[in-house]
Amino acid sequence: MSSRLEFNTISRSYGDTEVLHQISLTVQPSRCVALLGASGSGKSTLLRIAAGLDEPSSGEVVVDGENLDGVPSEQRGVALVFQKPLLFPHLSVVDNVAFSARMAGQSRKVARDHAMAYLKLVKLADLAQRSSGRLSGGQEQRVALARALARNPRILLLDEPFSSLDSRLRDEMYSLMDDIRAELAPTIVLVTHDRREASVLADSIAVLDSGRILQHGPVAQLHYQPATLSVNRILGGLNAVPGNLADGVHHSALGRFPVQPGLRDGPAFLTVRQEAIRIIGPADGPATVTVTGIKSLGAHTLVHVASLGSRSSAETLTVEVPGDPGIRIGQHVGLQLVNTTGWAVTQ
Repeated sequence: MSSRLEFNTISRSYGDTEVLHQISLTVQPSRCVALLGASGSGKSTLLRIAAGLDEPSSGEVVVDGENLDGVPSEQRGVALVFQKPLLFPHLSVVDNVAFSARMAGQSRKVARDHAMAYLKLVKLADLAQRSSGRLSGGQEQRVALARALARNPRILLLDEPFSSLDSRLRDEMYSLMDDIRAELAPTIVLVTHDRREASVLADSIAVLDSGRILQHGPVAQLHYQPATLSVNRILGGLNAVPGNLADGVHHSALGRFPVQPGLRDGPAFLTVRQEAIRIIGPADGPATVTVTGIKSLGAHTLVHVASLGSRSSAETLTVEVPGDPGIRIGQHVGLQLVNTTGWAVTQ
């Protein structure tokens, strides 16, 4: 269940509308890559092309060195789990999972024994004889996962399979995916519009926008080192302060913040994440600002600050702090970067 998947310059157009533009992406064996983007960004189309349910206008899908051009979906060794489980309502749980083995000619007993191993993996062995129509939403998705895994696929494709579940059930499914990865080490491509889900489940994230990959890299890299303002926004970054770079320092009305080396002097945006800033005493940091807003998030608080006397929204930063920061609107505070160096982008 652990193969290498490559998308090589995949493009897909429907008439004059280009949905994917020269997508190149490699998923290493046993790794999980999340395709993250808004609706219409092209992520589900790319998944369908990998599954053989759609064809690229150009480019190729390669698994373990084999070009899958012209290979029917049922012969690709991939399994696709959709947002809706699409179980067979007339079959029991175990027979849903055993379906592919039965279609391959195995006896009912052999197919059911094989299916039971995967029902145990998803912790539903005790419901094997239940009608699939008597399952909860979370149980249905577990059965759908077990059915996909029972095919022993080379690649497991997940198309927003947890988006219809409530937050508690999603967390349970995330834990289950950890167990599945530890047990079977499958190669996984996950489509999601939820940045938290991508961050929890994936080893790396590929951000798609308008059919193009804006950036692909490890989870932490995309959060703290976005390549563009769009990536920063899609990953939930709340700060994009305009200013100018000079000798590795970003200058704006908010103050002077050192940023990563290698950038050319000139206009740039400070995209330091809200979690990567500390609020300190007004005389202790590189910038002194005024608190302009406080919003409780429960266990955390968002603090909005602006340069002294500023009325411009462009001259604000948002800081996320644990608990109650014990400050008030109008108070002067200092700012300090957690890692001493911020991150700037020029686009």
